[in-house]
Amino acid sequence: MPAALVASVLASLTAAVALLLIVVLGRRARAGAGSWPEVGRALARRARRPLRWLMVVALLAAGVELLLPAQRISTEVYQMEVVEAGGVRLSYSVCCTGGGVDACVAPGGTTLRLGQPVELRRTRLLGRCTAQAMEGPPAPCHCS
Repeated sequence: MPAALVASVLASLTAAVALLLIVVLGRRARAGAGSWPEVGRALARRARRPLRWLMVVALLAAGVELLLPAQRISTEVYQMEVVEAGGVRLSYSVCCTGGGVDACVAPGGTTLRLGQPVELRRTRLLGRCTAQAMEGPPAPCHCS
């Protein structure tokens, strides 16, 4: 499963849990307190701990994204598509998959051309990508 899809699913699950928590706490607070300002204060008191945990999880994910070394992929540009903000969506062949193709959006990759050897650096958690043109052919594929 691609890292971007995993991050998207985790973000959606976190948002769903937070919404469910707010609905449940709102119902409980509304049953115990009479007015909406009282409900707001009761929600704020009860939601402090879960929100702290959500913030801790988000900060840990950001730390993991920054600390894990980026994956280095030596390949050729298979297909290109210019996207907004000067980025380029690069399609490239994936080593050891029997012809599999993957893609990532590289900012500032407008100088690349089809068939050009590139070295991609892709973050492991969110799949952010940077591309750098290489001189000579890409490194040979080594499957283990």
